[in-house]
Amino acid sequence: MLCCQKSNKGKEELRILNQIKDKLHENKALITKADKGNSVVIIYKDEYVQKVKNFTSNNKASETSEHITVKFQKDVKTTLNECKQLIDTHKKWKYINLNPGTPVLRGLTKVHKEDTPIHPIVNFRNALTYNLAKMLANILMKYIPLPSVYKVQNSVQLMRDLEYIPCTPYLRLALLDISNMYTNIPTNELLDITENACKNDDLEPSIRQEILRLTSLIVTQNYFKFQDKKYLQKNGLAMGAPTSPALSEIYLQFMENTKIFDILHRSRVEGYYRYVDDILIIYDENHTNKQEVQKSFNDVTTGLHFALEREEDQKINFLDLTITRTEKGLSYDIFRKHTTTDTIIPHDPCHPLEHKMAAI
Repeated sequence: MLCCQKSNKGKEELRILNQIKDKLHENKALITKADKGNSVVIIYKDEYVQKVKNFTSNNKASETSEHITVKFQKDVKTTLNECKQLIDTHKKWKYINLNPGTPVLRGLTKVHKEDTPIHPIVNFRNALTYNLAKMLANILMKYIPLPSVYKVQNSVQLMRDLEYIPCTPYLRLALLDISNMYTNIPTNELLDITENACKNDDLEPSIRQEILRLTSLIVTQNYFKFQDKKYLQKNGLAMGAPTSPALSEIYLQFMENTKIFDILHRSRVEGYYRYVDDILIIYDENHTNKQEVQKSFNDVTTGLHFALEREEDQKINFLDLTITRTEKGLSYDIFRKHTTTDTIIPHDPCHPLEHKMAAI
């Protein structure tokens, strides 16, 4: 009896799925994920393709030839033969992808933002330099330790740090968001900054040169595929590459400890806290002009653009916190975007236990 019920339920689910597929096909639509909140979005195919084209155009990605992987394969083999200090000659085969593919781009819809742009996701796992990039990411962490003066690790650390901010009636909160950070990091400047960081850590010239050779190789092989077309990103870091988080941190922390430090000091900003590409600033409105601060940030580098978000009703959302200004100081509440579904895996499906427990 139970087996019969399961069979009928399976047939009903299959019938519903086929109906959904037919509806999508008839209306030339598709289903994609939202950028935040574990939600799904139904969008017309033409609109989705146009959003991806807008992204490639805005980030200066141009169509390229079908033979670009062959050219890059030669560069990889040459680099592996040159980097004998960091790469064991007998193990270099580990870093050669014998059957590479072009990384594929797909877009997650940012339904929480105006005009619902896409957040690009690139599957870099089958890329030509994936294994090499993983190795380089570990090398960068080993040889170039970062001070992380302004970097926030999590919400708990943020709340502890904010305890030291004196709360006054004129204290205000604002956010600066770096638009499309990876694709707008100026790689020429990044290579110079990386070289200086290696020199400051007194690395041997041979190791320093090999780190720069590997870094230059990885940032150059920045291409992806969407539908039947291949695109080459002329500047910026490769989306999905294991090295991109480490390289972006090297660049941003250098800027923070040099040019941005001067802006904060000159503008008398009370607090500056960054988590990846989101920045919380705290200032006294009697002494600091937030628009001038934003302008100074955008003048710091030609590549990155900082968007300003003001507090509303004495509240602002940063990380997974809603931070509220009160007469007694700052208070905190858990923040969830309006796209959050709060859907979790039920206890009875045949699914790994650790995935079920992760929600709790």
